[in-house]
Amino acid sequence: MGPRSRGDSGVSEYRATRLPMIEARGITRRYGRVTAVQNLDLMVPAGVVCGLLGPNGAGKTTTIRMVTGMLPPDQGTLEVRGHPMPQERRQALARLGYLPESAPSNPEMRVIEYLRFRGDLLGLDRADRHRSVAAALEACDLGGVERRLVGQLSKGFRQRVGLAAALLGDPELLVLDEPTVGLDPRQLRDFRALIRRLAEERTILISSHIMQEIEAVADRVVLMHQGRKVADDTIESFRQAGEQGGRTIARVEVPGSDDPATAVREATRTVLEGVGEVRIETVSPRVARLEIPGTDRTTELGRALASARLIALRLDFERPGIEDVFLDLLERDADSDTETEVAS
Repeated sequence: MGPRSRGDSGVSEYRATRLPMIEARGITRRYGRVTAVQNLDLMVPAGVVCGLLGPNGAGKTTTIRMVTGMLPPDQGTLEVRGHPMPQERRQALARLGYLPESAPSNPEMRVIEYLRFRGDLLGLDRADRHRSVAAALEACDLGGVERRLVGQLSKGFRQRVGLAAALLGDPELLVLDEPTVGLDPRQLRDFRALIRRLAEERTILISSHIMQEIEAVADRVVLMHQGRKVADDTIESFRQAGEQGGRTIARVEVPGSDDPATAVREATRTVLEGVGEVRIETVSPRVARLEIPGTDRTTELGRALASARLIALRLDFERPGIEDVFLDLLERDADSDTETEVAS
């Protein structure tokens, strides 16, 4: 990826501009007749943790290979740190650290020997290599195992060694492909904390097929399916979308009524105005069940029931998780594909 030097101030100057660290417009990559990535637009601002999320085969790894210069796009334009790829690949990758899904390492080397070896491959001079290796060991909490053979380490520590190697030369952009695969729950927790800590000073592009891993560390999510971008927004926006898709549920007792469903409908008329697909049904003598789709209406509904002297046996809001939002988006995209095939 070209020599690196801690004295290169281009990174901080570029970061200060707040320009996109990665900007792809309409990139496509094919393997023979198979289109792995199709017409993808991707913008990752400096200082952001962006997650590529999608099932296996969605195109995440191919996208990462294009970003890291391993594959050129067949179509479209791609810039990394303001440098067009692949024309200025060397400059673009000078401050990019990459951790592939299977972290490369030499099991017969000691951790510190392996990191020094990787520093030599990057072209770091002796002084820079010494500083960079020390900083990477500290950042990845490897000080206690630096003299151990890589092959004797647990999966979690081997991943840390791979991440430490990606940090050599002090890159401002980290690209991590499925970095948590194979980690146990404790290793997952520790690795997430490490990523969040590194994100304080770097831009990170991370891929995973596990929603919880992306939600735990990312600011922004790009959801991919069958090589296409399905959604692109902040984690917070996806959470708010989940709230929009929630439902307010009430179980109401109506004393002295033979038709509790009608009584509840009359009492909540102002609350239900303009709301579609409301369900009100009698579930037992003097008890009705009410379900309102959308945002949380428990407060206004409770007031309306109290005003009508009806008794709320149950009144709460069910909020779908962010995972439900992503799954719904994927199902809609799959349904769209089916409809397109039928139409053609």
